[in-house]
Amino acid sequence: MRADWYYIEDDETVGPTTLEDVARQIRRAGQSRFVWTEGMTEWTDARAVPALSQLFRTAAQPSSVAVSGRADLAPKQATVSQRLRNELIEYLTISSYLYVCFGSLMFYKATILQSDGIAFASFGIAIVKALVLGKFILVLHALKIGERKGGASVLLADILKKSVLFVVVLIALTVVEEIIVGYFHGRTSQEVLGEMAGGTLPQAFAVSILMLLILIPYFTFRGVADRLGEGALWKLLTERVQSR
Repeated sequence: MRADWYYIEDDETVGPTTLEDVARQIRRAGQSRFVWTEGMTEWTDARAVPALSQLFRTAAQPSSVAVSGRADLAPKQATVSQRLRNELIEYLTISSYLYVCFGSLMFYKATILQSDGIAFASFGIAIVKALVLGKFILVLHALKIGERKGGASVLLADILKKSVLFVVVLIALTVVEEIIVGYFHGRTSQEVLGEMAGGTLPQAFAVSILMLLILIPYFTFRGVADRLGEGALWKLLTERVQSR
């Protein structure tokens, strides 16, 4: 087998190695990798490479041939640049989704208060909250919070587990951040906690439920997309289908 493939693991370039060994390493890790070989214009997610996708679908036993070596600095730099770009796009996508959800809730609250003669306009708060929580979600993904290491799993169970876990962690991170910001503004932690989520336990619980309902569709989309493969779900949602 030709040993002319490279892949990225822990921000390090590994290779050259065979296509089968790349597939074996990816299956063992339980997550995809960026790969490159001669003829490819840039580093690409392994799930988008037809040759690797075929190996994943057939679950063929890979050969364990590996050749040690070092990759060129230029491909590695291109990979880092591409990863930063992908992470930026993912961050903006997550933040936009959160802003739509938070903005809709803010708009609903504003219409109710305005009917009672109370002016309320805090869409700027929705933007800030979306950007902050989007940052937290990206960090938690990088830390592989809630990721299952190897073995089979039920998609529905993974979606619910991740949604609940992320709600708990996001609330904790938000509380810590608000307390730190309040400290620099000369406010005590009691004052900060008294203003968060309305300052009452029922309102805090309601906010938690809303966050859970927001995250469940997000993890559903992400989980289904991962199971179908790179770009498959988006193609399914956007391609035209001839009606019968």
